[in-house]
Amino acid sequence: MEELADAIYEIIKDYRNHDGVFITQKEILKWSDQFGNDNMFVLEELLHLLPEVYISRVIAKNLLRKRITKCIADSEYKGIVPYLTETEFLDMQLAHKSQPAILEIIDEILVEDYGESYKSYISYPKTNYIYFDDILASGSTVGRHVVQWLNQVDEQGKSFNQKLEDNEIRISVSLFALHSWGYSFQKYRILKEFNDKTVKKIQWFWDYEIQNHAKYANQRLNIAKPATGNNAVINSYYASLIAEKYPDYAFRDINTPIKETFFSNAQNRDRFEKILIEKGINIIDMIQGDPKPNIRPLGLINPAYKILGLGTHFFTWRNIPNNSPLVYWWEVPGHEWFALFPVANRG
Repeated sequence: MEELADAIYEIIKDYRNHDGVFITQKEILKWSDQFGNDNMFVLEELLHLLPEVYISRVIAKNLLRKRITKCIADSEYKGIVPYLTETEFLDMQLAHKSQPAILEIIDEILVEDYGESYKSYISYPKTNYIYFDDILASGSTVGRHVVQWLNQVDEQGKSFNQKLEDNEIRISVSLFALHSWGYSFQKYRILKEFNDKTVKKIQWFWDYEIQNHAKYANQRLNIAKPATGNNAVINSYYASLIAEKYPDYAFRDINTPIKETFFSNAQNRDRFEKILIEKGINIIDMIQGDPKPNIRPLGLINPAYKILGLGTHFFTWRNIPNNSPLVYWWEVPGHEWFALFPVANRG
């Protein structure tokens, strides 16, 4: 057990170090002990997943360096100064969110590699815009900001959307990870607000794809999403949900994915998912009074969706998404649950 905790620690040890959180091996074992006789299995399966889904600050910087280098190389600009003169790294999120932290790393890279800071060129007129974020899950934040940006108008009263269609400006969205289902939602959102031409003009880049769109064939389903089955606890909880949308997204078919490439094997996927959900239900049962309708065992979700949560398994050095299973991040005074990843700015 100690060896498993040590190995997990080596992967996640920089989690929230920037704001005073320092996970220890002892805390990893304390978290795993909450799973009773399944404690070793949970640690083993988590250790199998983490190298693929945990983004340390070092990894983040390497990914951002590759993205910036490619953006500059593929651009029409000859050199770093012309590029920064006409490029704006959009800063639309609150100070404690992921975007400002990513922009801080971007500036580190620019200073180290080119001896320049993008902050020196903020006041120049722009034609090239990049929106950075860590993850698109449901995509509500990214989608809202892109629509907000497109609805802006310049000094002559021309909308950014029209300028984009007329090839006067460009915009791209750069992410560490993207859920295929949430991505389809946001493309449709932009289509409804504007048109297909606008949708095609926006460039999207991501390093890791979370394939969870139930309508697409051969999805990896690199999330936690239980198979349809006869688990009485899960079925009873699911039947109690007062929601109507997307019930066909709640469970996966028994024989999917066709080939297991995320969990260690298909049997361990089944077992691990059931553990996450049953423990998540136990956590929800700790809530005094009626729990908020967006709280589900596999993470927060639109309360109108009749699903168990997104089951996101993608973590960064900064925080854990709230659409990840509750067992990873739930921490409420008075509740008998210890979080593996203490959350920031969630309440």
